[in-house]
Amino acid sequence: MRIPDIAFFDTFNKYDKIKEKDLQRFTEELASGKKILKPSDNTVDSVRTLRLKNLSDDLEVYSRNMSMVRSTLDIAESTLGSIVDTGQETRVEIIRLLNTGVLDSEDAEVLRDFFQSMRDYIVNQANVQVGDTSLFGGVKSQVNPIASDGSYQGETVETTVPVSKGVELNTTFNGKNYLGVNENSNKMAMVEAIDKIIEIIDSGDLTRLHSEKINVTVNGEAYGNISILEAFDKGLDAVMQYRSKIGSQINVIDNLKQQNETIKVNYNELISALEDTDYAGTISNLEKARTAYEALLASISQNKDISLLNFMK
Repeated sequence: MRIPDIAFFDTFNKYDKIKEKDLQRFTEELASGKKILKPSDNTVDSVRTLRLKNLSDDLEVYSRNMSMVRSTLDIAESTLGSIVDTGQETRVEIIRLLNTGVLDSEDAEVLRDFFQSMRDYIVNQANVQVGDTSLFGGVKSQVNPIASDGSYQGETVETTVPVSKGVELNTTFNGKNYLGVNENSNKMAMVEAIDKIIEIIDSGDLTRLHSEKINVTVNGEAYGNISILEAFDKGLDAVMQYRSKIGSQINVIDNLKQQNETIKVNYNELISALEDTDYAGTISNLEKARTAYEALLASISQNKDISLLNFMK
């Protein structure tokens, strides 16, 4: 009696599929470098990997926002720095003018040109743009925040973007605060003071420099009617104060960027540990599977012609 060939075929077919599946599995792992080829391979680790990748993607978005915000803050801080430097230089000339009793026509013209150029430079800097966006116009970023007469025509609502979970920083600024706008006249206090000085020089009566007053309220604080120099100083102080605030935001960005980079590296290492294949172990498993498959073929070849009569005495 012969062992039916169909029995050998069924046995061979069963184990052939198992071994072929193992060979294919280990070959795909080596080719892709991944030990999780589909979610069903390891559901728990697949879910963990997906969550870590989503967190890593969030960090990537934050990193892109950080780069944009850092660039914006640098420009804003540099711009306010230029206004401060110009203001300090102008202040020296204001004090010198206050100590001058009489100006001849030539000196008056020179001083007038100086103050006019300083005024125009301050207004120009206040209207700085990144692309077509005015930094100090708030959400109204498509127009110059400071008009030619020195008045503020931007918005007080600012534009911010998230740079970390729960942290948003500026991409546009409320120029009313950052530029030291006098809330009573809606003009930059520095520009308003310089305009008053130019008007007095044109009048030829320098005594008015000591008697003229400007009613000043800056950033919600009312100073009442104060001298031209004091009004100029209040505007300059506001710009200096908010320049420091931008510096603080730059420090926040730098610290968050370093933290995000560290966290992202940790996430990538965890993802790699969960889904990357162990090449040494996979190669070993592949060789084992190949040896077992060859043994299966040899076993089937040797036993397919065996008869039960060979075991009868």
